[in-house]
Amino acid sequence: MLDKQILYISTPLTMKWKNHCYTASGFFFQYSSPNEENELSNYWLVTNRHVIYAEDKENKKQYLMDSITFKIRCEKKENQDIVWFEITMSKDEIQAKTKVLADYNVDIAVIDICEKVNQFIRESPDNLNLYALPITEQEFPNKNQFPIEVCDDIAVIGYPNGFYDEKNLFPIVKNGTIASMWGANFRGRKGFAIDAKLFPGSSGSLVITKPRREDLDDNGHLIFKKEKVFYCLGVFSGEPIFTQKIVNNEGKLISIDKFLNLGFVWYAS
Repeated sequence: MLDKQILYISTPLTMKWKNHCYTASGFFFQYSSPNEENELSNYWLVTNRHVIYAEDKENKKQYLMDSITFKIRCEKKENQDIVWFEITMSKDEIQAKTKVLADYNVDIAVIDICEKVNQFIRESPDNLNLYALPITEQEFPNKNQFPIEVCDDIAVIGYPNGFYDEKNLFPIVKNGTIASMWGANFRGRKGFAIDAKLFPGSSGSLVITKPRREDLDDNGHLIFKKEKVFYCLGVFSGEPIFTQKIVNNEGKLISIDKFLNLGFVWYAS
């Protein structure tokens, strides 16, 4: 079911730095399936670079968070209730397990969480089934599907301001549309714009195509599937800032930052 797919992919994040606490969003990504020992391999937590690093704008420096906490969903075998378990990584663990690109401007971070999750699996009670279903490369856009274009509907899965359905542990899914040319680099960055009003805490959210039952086979023929399918478009990074130059009452030229209820998404690739 689509509800469960969306439920298990995402996780709220809580970061601590000095005396500050921040919230954000993330999702799971995996290159391969569990091994014979039922342990995970190539299992990653995806979010934004600015979620992992606190920025000191005054001194133009970035500082690694002191800790980050994500949540793993499990299902109780006896009654199929969904429960959450928190897993916290220390500053040293974050530094050792996080990968970012050398380009400071690429706002993507991936964290190797295999060791932490496998430890949880080994120590968890036998009455639990782990349900942290990841995105895989099979969900990436490819040529054997409906073409993706500007104005297409999209969905953003995350935790705006740390808000979610606390009873069912379900994230918030917000709708939007692709607002720039698909496949082009919006304003020179490797991503695209979306028309969606989002909020702090949505950083790191998974952006997908609007789920649908129609798809194309390898020969380009229309087929209908029993379950709805979607494709991973990328990672939400925040709202582009439009800087406008105006003359104030004193006749001085100043810059004003404006927001247009747009969002920027890094391509899944």
